[in-house]
Amino acid sequence: MSKKRKGKEKAREESNSDHDSDTIDRETLEISSTARNPSGKNQYASTPSLQEIANILREYHKSNPDFRYADYIDALARDHGYKIGRTKIAGYLSQLGLSTSSRGNRMPKSEKTQIILDELAKDPLQTRGPRAIKESLNLLGHKIGRGDISDVMHDFEEEGFKKRHPRAKKKTNRTPLTAVGPDEEWSMDGHDKLNAAGFGVYGIRDKWAKKRLHYRVVPSNRYAAVVGVVFLECVKKCGGIPIQGSSDRGSEIRDAYAFQKSLREMFAPDLLDAVVPSWMFLPSPQNITVESGWRSLFYTWGVNVLEFYNSGLHGGFFEQGNIVHEQTARWIWFPVVQRSLDNFCNEQNNHRIQKQTEKLLPSGGTPNQFYSNPAKYGGKSCLIPVEEAVVDELLANCQEGHERMRYVDTAFEEIAQAAYDALEQPEITLQNAWTVFRAMIGKLEM
Repeated sequence: MSKKRKGKEKAREESNSDHDSDTIDRETLEISSTARNPSGKNQYASTPSLQEIANILREYHKSNPDFRYADYIDALARDHGYKIGRTKIAGYLSQLGLSTSSRGNRMPKSEKTQIILDELAKDPLQTRGPRAIKESLNLLGHKIGRGDISDVMHDFEEEGFKKRHPRAKKKTNRTPLTAVGPDEEWSMDGHDKLNAAGFGVYGIRDKWAKKRLHYRVVPSNRYAAVVGVVFLECVKKCGGIPIQGSSDRGSEIRDAYAFQKSLREMFAPDLLDAVVPSWMFLPSPQNITVESGWRSLFYTWGVNVLEFYNSGLHGGFFEQGNIVHEQTARWIWFPVVQRSLDNFCNEQNNHRIQKQTEKLLPSGGTPNQFYSNPAKYGGKSCLIPVEEAVVDELLANCQEGHERMRYVDTAFEEIAQAAYDALEQPEITLQNAWTVFRAMIGKLEM
């Protein structure tokens, strides 16, 4: 081939190459201009690293063990402004060992069975079903499937299924409730079925979220001064007061009513009592927000407290009329019953309520979720903020209430604490309370 011909072909190849390059550049430009995400950056620009949010995720899991992926996403966005996708959240939780499901639990069957049996031992009257046991274990950090729990319960507590069958119980007719949002109305009432053992219970429950806000074990729930202290404790705990309180017409509501009325006049003067009453007095059957929770509280929690308490009270080592025995028993039992009640309320506040389209109040979540994130469930917060210093001053002036809530003599508290310290402060539970009692009596009677 001549040099002239080779030169022409080389020029033609270079021309074609330039044309191809121009075509590619034009196509790239066209694709870039029509792409949904030409920059290559995804929408979650503020996605934090695992190291940044590890403690946050652990805290969410600890306080809300029934959280699902959507719950983690919502909570992180609401509380910290983080935008994280489902896949990323799943990866983070997996790396931290915080599974949202019990399917991946590779715990040996023998270990699972023992954990389940330990939880069942807290319920000697078999009042709780597999779902309730599962929720309790979730709060303790044990992700065990409902099927595994049911199998163990059928093996060891078959009779309990018959006791809990709906046909074995009388059903209570319920009246539909409506409310705008959390803290619009607090429902208050006392529970007397543990009074025979000396444990009065008083509870405050939010109408909209059905959250158990503040439940207290007291020597007697019949005194207005005591109920007033319980109300102020709830105000301090929540950071404010509701638009309205509600209760039956018992005389024990006197102080709580006075506190609600005066605090609302001070911190929400635009709410006229003639238009929106600060308190609603209801017949007991209509005070159903808190009343409707007493049955489950007693037959799930209270009967077991009485079972454990009476087993030692009549066990032959407790001397009725012996002041040391009586004061020691009260020193041990009042705090342990309060802790047990707190655990019960925590379990109930984390109990997921199935979605009910016909329900006027929120469903498809837990009372804790309804209360902390009302907008997601069609509500709005109604809390009236109150200065903490004002509440502290009111509490400081409630000497009668504090004195009536005292369950042992002041002088005996130091004596009992010294005996307990000598035992190296063992953890006290409903199951071992009487064992600790006998050990403390041994120290006190030396």
